[in-house]
Amino acid sequence: FTASVCDLRPQSRGRIEIRSVNPQEAPLIQPNYLSHPEDLRVVADAIRLTRRIVSAPALQAFKPVEYLPGDSLQSQEQLHEAAARIGTTIFHPVGTCRMGNDGDAVVDAQLRVHGVPGLRIADASIMPRIISGNTCSPTLMIAEKAAQLILNPEKRSQTQKPELTETL
Repeated sequence: FTASVCDLRPQSRGRIEIRSVNPQEAPLIQPNYLSHPEDLRVVADAIRLTRRIVSAPALQAFKPVEYLPGDSLQSQEQLHEAAARIGTTIFHPVGTCRMGNDGDAVVDAQLRVHGVPGLRIADASIMPRIISGNTCSPTLMIAEKAAQLILNPEKRSQTQKPELTETL
């Protein structure tokens, strides 16, 4: 069997920078995984908890063996290094085009890109924070909302504030 850990509320923050006006040039992506001390504490604690669970008598019939990170790694520093080496995103990054009204937000509540007329963003990148679950369903809801906004532009004027039930 496989047991793995996942920090559902990471504090580390990365960034994406456009390097050129040429759309063929890839952006600079700095994920900054495990750059926040709290994330390092969480991952080490999660590995230790997983080890305790796997060592329970009920699982011993399966003769579990720790493959990664390896039971020889015990110290906080060793677990931090292992997490940095074997950790992944689980393919749920969000927030690179955060929705909001402050100076750092990329899109407004109608998913329009600030300062770029006619352009909307309708994917997980608009989420201000990652959710504690799979991002697929919320992303589908964002896309559905975008479709409604595009197909029914007369439904809301640009100056009208969104109702709570209409926000993402």
